[in-house]
Amino acid sequence: MKVKFLPQAFLAATLLIPWGVASPAISHAEKGEKIPGQMLAGTIIQYDENNNMVVLEKGTPVPEQQKSLAEQKAKIEKAKQLDKEFEEEDKSLPVYHIDNPDPQPGLKVIYDGEGFIKDIILPDQKEINWDLYIWRS
Repeated sequence: MKVKFLPQAFLAATLLIPWGVASPAISHAEKGEKIPGQMLAGTIIQYDENNNMVVLEKGTPVPEQQKSLAEQKAKIEKAKQLDKEFEEEDKSLPVYHIDNPDPQPGLKVIYDGEGFIKDIILPDQKEINWDLYIWRS
């Protein structure tokens, strides 16, 4: 029984190995990938010369707030009501869709404390520390 199993296992392994091991390296741009819109909070990524994403600083998971079921249901109902009101108001407003730039070598992306994009720094752009320009009282 083992004699029949071994040739079948060997055949299956030889057919599956090329799919994972011998696949050519393809950059994010060639795959048509975009900059991730959300990552772990505080993550910083940069694209290398081959347009592959490199994580410079790994972020932390955003903690989820625990609320009672009744509070969650009340909040959902209130949100649904507000959505209906906003939909009526929004019908007369124009709609804009802004895409993130395509990945390119040297592009750096900084994510905020909630995991959304905070800043996109192009390769020829200098990084600005906005905290120096914010007035704090």
